[in-house]
Amino acid sequence: MFGDRLKELREEKEMTQEELGKLLNVSRQTISGYEAGAIEPSISNLIKLANIFNISLDYLLGRTKERYNLNLKDKKNKELLLDLIKVIENHKK
Repeated sequence: MFGDRLKELREEKEMTQEELGKLLNVSRQTISGYEAGAIEPSISNLIKLANIFNISLDYLLGRTKERYNLNLKDKKNKELLLDLIKVIENHKK
C-alpha cells in the first residue's frame, strides 16, 4: 500500500524517482525500493514525504483514504471541507 501511494503521489507531482531521491537525500534506487515494497523508509523520511506531498502520515501508510488529517467533530463540515479541497486540487490541474 505504501509503495503504491508513494508512486501515485510522485507521479501526480510529475516528479522522477531521482528528483524525489534528491529531496530525501537518497538514491533513485532507494525510491524505487520504497515503491516496490523492498525497502522501508525511516521515520524521518516518512515525515519528509508527508511534508513534501502535503498529506497525512496515515494516508501515506494506507491507514486512511483521506489525504488530509482533519480533526473536525462535525461530519457535515468535514465533508464540505473535503469537497472544497477536491475542487481546489482539480482547479490546479
